[in-house]
Amino acid sequence: MLEQVILSIDITMPFILLALLGILLKRRGMINDEFIKQGNKVIFYFAIPVSLFIQIYAADLSDVFDVRFLAFNSLWLVGFFIVVWVVASKFMKDKDSVSSFANSAYRSSLSVVGPPLLTLMFEYAYDSNILPKGILAVAVLLIISYVTASILFAVHDSKSNKNGTKRFFILGVFISIIKNPIIIGVVAGLIFNFSGLPLPTFANNTLTSFSRIVMPLAMICVGANLRFHGFDKKFKYVLISAFVKLVVMPIAAVIVAYLFGFRGSDLTIILILNALPMAVGAYVMQAELGGDSYIGASVLMLTMTLSAVTLTLYIFLFRVMGFL
Repeated sequence: MLEQVILSIDITMPFILLALLGILLKRRGMINDEFIKQGNKVIFYFAIPVSLFIQIYAADLSDVFDVRFLAFNSLWLVGFFIVVWVVASKFMKDKDSVSSFANSAYRSSLSVVGPPLLTLMFEYAYDSNILPKGILAVAVLLIISYVTASILFAVHDSKSNKNGTKRFFILGVFISIIKNPIIIGVVAGLIFNFSGLPLPTFANNTLTSFSRIVMPLAMICVGANLRFHGFDKKFKYVLISAFVKLVVMPIAAVIVAYLFGFRGSDLTIILILNALPMAVGAYVMQAELGGDSYIGASVLMLTMTLSAVTLTLYIFLFRVMGFL
């Protein structure tokens, strides 16, 4: 149990400390709103796509293509996304916050927290295919996450609604998906991986170095962008969204997966992928596409903090039940 606590703290604490640094820098006037805006652009358009490309390019995915496993995870993510979106649209009075609430509630930190956690869990597993299998699932789910999020924000794009451009909606969604730099990074990584195309050493080193700015820059921007609104309706949305992300999503995923016959390492990977805190890229996407950055930053900070507890608890329970 102590080992799992230390593991969770080691992974999540740097996120929290960097966010606190962002708060400090903003209060001292060393960074401002323009820095946050431009920092989010650098992360969204360059750093995250490069990071995902390098991770997927370097992973050994050749012998771990489990269609049933990938199909379940894909359909589950799409289904959960639709349920959260429909429920939020129906019950939330603040319609301008629906997209940010839903985006925060179902987007897992697949690219930043997922791979290191999977590596720590399965790097020395008895079956050498477990870790690559998890990484491949991460790659597929990343594409689905950004496709669904692109649709979500396209539907709630207030500018499109006001300008009466609904007849171009389908075309606009399609264009937003294929132009999404993060999707481009994932697809490029898969192409290079499966085709065996070599990447020159200097290019690999340059891209790897650049990809390392994602987490520190993103979390500094998150901290600098945090605003405490008090215990108003938006704070209520933050709490509910965080609860859905850390409790409802992983527990529901495990129950459904178990009913579909998944056991052992497959069930553990499904648990981890759904129990991760909110994605850094989800917050960046909200900020860049005009979502409610307060909800995004607050849910990200809250889930990063609490996930050290929830992930430890879930992993401990899995060990007790014999799944690990």
